[in-house]
Amino acid sequence: MKSLKQSFFFTMCLFCWNIGTSRQVMTEDISGPGPELERLSKYVDSWDVELQMGGQTYSGTSSTKLIVGDRFLQADFAVENASGNIEGIYIIGFDRRNEVYQVLGMDSFGTYFVSATGPASEEYTAKTYGKDNDPMMKKMGFEKEFGYNLLFKEDDKFVIEVFWIDNRTEARTEIKALEYVFTRTS
Repeated sequence: MKSLKQSFFFTMCLFCWNIGTSRQVMTEDISGPGPELERLSKYVDSWDVELQMGGQTYSGTSSTKLIVGDRFLQADFAVENASGNIEGIYIIGFDRRNEVYQVLGMDSFGTYFVSATGPASEEYTAKTYGKDNDPMMKKMGFEKEFGYNLLFKEDDKFVIEVFWIDNRTEARTEIKALEYVFTRTS
């Protein structure tokens, strides 16, 4: 019985040591913002925004800020169109555990939010993909798939493209639906 207690005690000590070591590595290596967010931090400012949708261009304003200990870039925007005001928020981060960009998007087109994930890209800063539990698509026997192309390539401009994926065929064609062009005002 004493040997069993000693084995259990040794196992628990080893387990606790591993947790402490893992936390230390996690804290030192990947829990902070990292270089990907440092690059995005230069986009904290006030912006003019143009929304291109359905062959039309609508204008508005945006402000961006870092949130959650400078781990995410949040872009709030408001654009005026013929039907009224379109408001929304994009939150962009970089998951250092999995080395992928993440986008959380919500706007006044609905009462839900969507998220997409994807790696850095040569053509874009990141190309992300997500799925949406859209009841209308489900009724037709499909799952709504979409993505965001993030372009943070110029100091005074960045672009967020929203595309749908036509998953009715094997070609899975990407169809650009919206494009937000942010231009620095100051």
